[in-house]
Amino acid sequence: MAKKSEVVATEVVLDDVSVAEEVKTEDVLDIEVTPEVEAAIEAAAETVEEPEAVAEDVPAEPEKPAPARAERPRRAAKTPYTGPSQVSRLGSIIRDDNDLIVADLPVEDQQAEINEMKRFIRSRQVTYGTVFGVETSSDGKNVYMAVKRDTIRVLIPAQDFFFHSQMKDIEADSDEQKFLRYRRKGSHMLGAVVSFVPRAIGENDNGIPFVIGSRKDAMDASQEKHFFGPRADVKVGSMAKASIISVGPRYVTVECLGIEVTIGTGGLSAYEYIEDASEHFKTGQGLYVAVEKLEVDKAARTVQATLSHSLVERLSAKVETANRSMVSGRYMATVVATTTNYYIVIINGLKIRGLIPVAEYAGIDKLVTGDTVAMLVTGVNEEKNLVIGRCMKT
Repeated sequence: MAKKSEVVATEVVLDDVSVAEEVKTEDVLDIEVTPEVEAAIEAAAETVEEPEAVAEDVPAEPEKPAPARAERPRRAAKTPYTGPSQVSRLGSIIRDDNDLIVADLPVEDQQAEINEMKRFIRSRQVTYGTVFGVETSSDGKNVYMAVKRDTIRVLIPAQDFFFHSQMKDIEADSDEQKFLRYRRKGSHMLGAVVSFVPRAIGENDNGIPFVIGSRKDAMDASQEKHFFGPRADVKVGSMAKASIISVGPRYVTVECLGIEVTIGTGGLSAYEYIEDASEHFKTGQGLYVAVEKLEVDKAARTVQATLSHSLVERLSAKVETANRSMVSGRYMATVVATTTNYYIVIINGLKIRGLIPVAEYAGIDKLVTGDTVAMLVTGVNEEKNLVIGRCMKT
């Protein structure tokens, strides 16, 4: 066994570059220096790493500008999460000691509404709801009006719902014609507040409660109370709050005291000429009306009534009427109707009617409904709240 330590020096010339390298063999223990080992050492000494290339003096390339930093897209505004919830069942309520904060729990509110409906069913009490839909049965043969009372859904068959409505000759229509007429009329009543009597309560396949109701029963009960019963309280001049259940260009239809009545634009305002009622009134709106005419047949159990809102405006507050002081006055007026011999106008702001003979109109083209004129008053009929005069178009 031998121990050897020596340095071997070598020199190699590559492309005029002299590279000297020393290879030192460290002490190697327990290795016998044999001719094979010496040969390996000499071979290692001959292995020389190539020198690095010498860089030439060349002008440096101009630095390239750093690439523009891509603008980060703005974060979209957060919106409420509408995806499927991972929670399918709620746990129990964790109570605290805060006795100052009051919060409503939906399930408790719904149960209170269900209990209220059950009381109404037992007592056959008249209540109210808002029409929110027109639906058809699964077989496509029947129409239902969908009404909401708080969170409870109420279904009323169309035949019941429109029993007291003005639907001319509906009895003579075929089932298909009735279906189409009910659905069309119901579409004009979305948003209307109507009366009904709840008859039964149940749940659908998902456990959601619903009620079957009757508008006919509710209107029958109101008619009995206000028109047919021993304590009937409605007479000409009576005032009541009506619910607008549909609106057209020239009229509104209201439910009031168990009857359904249509009021023309002439009965809707005492102060202005209304050309399109839908621009002034909306379905679901409340409106005070006065009974202008009334016919009640207790034997046949029928009611014919004329209701007016303009009467309420004219008589419930102090307003001007036709009087002698208006003679020789000039007023802005609107043409509301024409006949062969007269133009009928309403003085703007006063709701006083005026008659203008066609021969007293100072113009070439004939006046039409809606035209605005300047009227010179030449006469007054105080009993009929009417003025007479002549005019020119403005």
